[in-house]
Amino acid sequence: MVALKTWAGNSRYLLPSRYDAAAPLSRATFNRVTTAVVERARKAELPLMPFTVHDLRRTGSTLLNEAGFNSDWIEKCLAHEDNRSSRSVYNMAEYERQRRHMLQEWADMIDAWAEGKQSRPTIYPPNMLGIAEHGRV
Repeated sequence: MVALKTWAGNSRYLLPSRYDAAAPLSRATFNRVTTAVVERARKAELPLMPFTVHDLRRTGSTLLNEAGFNSDWIEKCLAHEDNRSSRSVYNMAEYERQRRHMLQEWADMIDAWAEGKQSRPTIYPPNMLGIAEHGRV
């Protein structure tokens, strides 16, 4: 992360556009990277099917939901808005602390998998455990 922040300079984005630090890296650039990753895997005779950035988002959402994380936190991370109900009008929560915790747990899960280990995430941030045990989360 430190290297990415250094590379990003003063941009508000961790992965800014190559030509405009005020804009995020484009979807096309991400997809070129994923294509290159698949090609490198093929050359190394590793079994990796082609995938897109959207596939990564879908996989992350699926695995975080299956791990038991709150779907509101996941949807907020994906910048999905539910405009079909009044809920979006009344619930203005950002879930910043919860999302930060969840994404750290996600990073730890990926690190464990990369090392061939199992991972059991802590679903609620430590300062919310008492609330979660009483069903108020």
